[in-house]
Amino acid sequence: MSREEFVILVIGRSTQDAENLKRLIEFMDTPRVCAARLSNWRESLDGQRLEAMFVGPDLTSDEVDTLVSEVGEYDPNVSIVLPETQTAT
Repeated sequence: MSREEFVILVIGRSTQDAENLKRLIEFMDTPRVCAARLSNWRESLDGQRLEAMFVGPDLTSDEVDTLVSEVGEYDPNVSIVLPETQTAT
């Protein structure tokens, strides 16, 4: 699988918050970055392999726990970056 087939996904409750973080990551020359809401993260992948996920600080602890579980079921090898104030259980 080539590097272009991987994507980094940014998740946030607000599309604008996710887009802001996406722009910061793109600024670091990351080839593929996609922003999504919690409700549609799988659809946002559009057939690409998920390399990493950044979780926005606007999600509740329960939402983060659910997301971490869903990503673990999707692919247990995906790196998930959580905001400093969040911890997954």
